[in-house]
Amino acid sequence: MKLIVTPQVKELGINVCMAVIRDANISNRNGALEKLKKETIGEIQTLDISNNQILEGYKELYDGVGIKGHKPPAEHLITLIKNNGRLPNINTVVDSYNLVSAETFLSIGAHDTAHIKGDIIFKITDGTEKYTPLFENNPIKVLAGEYACMDEDKIICRMDIKQCDETKITKETKEFMVYVQGNKYVEFDYLQKALQKVCDLIKEICGGTYEIISETPAP
Repeated sequence: MKLIVTPQVKELGINVCMAVIRDANISNRNGALEKLKKETIGEIQTLDISNNQILEGYKELYDGVGIKGHKPPAEHLITLIKNNGRLPNINTVVDSYNLVSAETFLSIGAHDTAHIKGDIIFKITDGTEKYTPLFENNPIKVLAGEYACMDEDKIICRMDIKQCDETKITKETKEFMVYVQGNKYVEFDYLQKALQKVCDLIKEICGGTYEIISETPAP
């Protein structure tokens, strides 16, 4: 599996790094992870995100494609923590990367490779792409001019806002890819350190092994 970021996406200031994780044991909850979440939540609740440059970078991307007023995933998580005093519980993989996302302000996602066809490519949409949002049964139309994380068959994440349903992580997932996507205000070294943190946390909680996938130049 290759990671390809097209020049048109790079022109938006988007940078990406990715890893593939194998043989992880995914469960609904994990005591060590729940303890870590509780320890970290107090720090996150004190964060001032009113003028956070990384979060503003994602909003500038959304504004550029006509989706104004949408919160970046990390800001949504931080708001939940501030309002409810906890992070949502999905499963041990999603909870792990959500925790790192809230700590780093970065957009992070994971997808079951059993339902990915071919390589991962970040490209600008032309409006003909197949996309079925998470927990929905029917595909919806995506506008031309958005950016998306895709495989050879479909959009697996629309911008960094919402992933597709087909590749969601479940307890039956045996192998998955995880990626961290930045913006023009994110140094690539910061992105790489966040990916490493996600992979190490998932390995600690779920076991398994991981492989960092270097970006392949676009053809």
